[in-house]
Amino acid sequence: MKKVVLLVLILFMLIGGAVGAMVVFGIGPFKPADQVAKIPEPPKPVFVDMESISIPIFLTDKAPKQLYMTLRFEVDMDKRKILQEKMPRVRDLILRDLHAFMPDHMRNRKSADLVVVKQRMMAATEKVIGPGIARNILISEVFER
Repeated sequence: MKKVVLLVLILFMLIGGAVGAMVVFGIGPFKPADQVAKIPEPPKPVFVDMESISIPIFLTDKAPKQLYMTLRFEVDMDKRKILQEKMPRVRDLILRDLHAFMPDHMRNRKSADLVVVKQRMMAATEKVIGPGIARNILISEVFER
């Protein structure tokens, strides 16, 4: 019985090696690489830069702080012009929103929660240019003092 099990195991190993060799050398009923359906590449991201923004943060029981950020907006190539035309309004709404939001946000924190800040900036951007135009906001520089 031991010999039969050993022979079956060796047979499976030989079959596995043969199939592996066929795959490596391109022999057999496998689809060639050129016939495999190619996934189209997603469009390369286009970034629109915004001037750096500075948000003063005044708290009643703490020293005043200043938050500096440099932002880049990820958009599709064909929608880039829309964002560039409305960039002054986007910048103004982001600044107004963060001026009102940051003192409450920083009251019990040592530093800003950039995930929450990014979500608020994205919401403000979508109010001005509409949903789906800006795919993402990249906070490229942050300095808090």
